[in-house]
Amino acid sequence: MSRLTKIMLDMLFINSVASALFLTGMVDVSDVPGLYVVFPLAAVFYGLFLVCLALDKEVAAFDADEHTHHDYAAPLEHPHNVESLHNHEHREPVAA
Repeated sequence: MSRLTKIMLDMLFINSVASALFLTGMVDVSDVPGLYVVFPLAAVFYGLFLVCLALDKEVAAFDADEHTHHDYAAPLEHPHNVESLHNHEHREPVAA
């Protein structure tokens, strides 16, 4: 898991615990209605966690693909390598 995914998981856990404390009555928040925002925030962080978790695999696949393309493009970065590639492409076939 990436750092962002772990942060979303942590925030989900914190908001879920706070919601459970408020719902069970262990912490009385009836005087502060603004604290009831943790109920929907737990759902929001759950959704963000799932999105981050799904995108982690896609980002890893994209990075691997870009690394592969970079490995194939590396010989073309130097001019002397380009000349040697052109020389190999235009060679006449050797008759046997």
